[in-house]
Amino acid sequence: MSGGGLATDTEEFKQGAVDVEDAFDYYIENLNNDRPFIIAGHSQGTMTLIELIKNRFGNDAELRNRMVAAYLIGYTVTDVDLSTAVLTAAQNATDVGVVITYNSQSVTSAGGPMLMDGAHCINPLNWKTDSTPADSTQNLGAVFFNDETGEFIREVNHYCGAQIDMETGALTTTIPDGEDLDIGSYSEGVYHRYDYAFWYRNLQKNVGDRIDAYYAKE
Repeated sequence: MSGGGLATDTEEFKQGAVDVEDAFDYYIENLNNDRPFIIAGHSQGTMTLIELIKNRFGNDAELRNRMVAAYLIGYTVTDVDLSTAVLTAAQNATDVGVVITYNSQSVTSAGGPMLMDGAHCINPLNWKTDSTPADSTQNLGAVFFNDETGEFIREVNHYCGAQIDMETGALTTTIPDGEDLDIGSYSEGVYHRYDYAFWYRNLQKNVGDRIDAYYAKE
């Protein structure tokens, strides 16, 4: 996701988005059996899923009603995206049929290309959408994996806290002293590669909480 125009305008992205929509359609038609479902993505995966929800959900109330939640993390989700899909951004830990989204960075970071104007954000530690800070004691565990192999590297309880920057829509955090994280080609403090890792156990618990809430409302 570098400069030179919108990535969503490239032929490569458009083909990838079609592939994702085809896979989703096949799943719904052949494997889902009218059950509730969750969708989740990150970065370019989230970009394709934003197109999916806009193209498939806006005119299909039955499909929207079966979606427990969509974890569209690591890219900007805007009001226009949500209104087109006839969905809303998550407001707490247990609302259902909603979109969970945020972009992680340090307090001092200028932000990465995935964070744009109008970005929605929810804090995955306290599940608030305002600037209420969550300290590291609310972090149930950061889990780090090898990006290429998927191999588990380490787990750290209470790794870091989080707070939403209400001006930019960024999820800001301060990592522990001495940490030397590989952030790839991104600028200082852009923790895009760790959008799931930093808050892994909280996200894991939240999936279960939202599933329970979905069935409780039936």
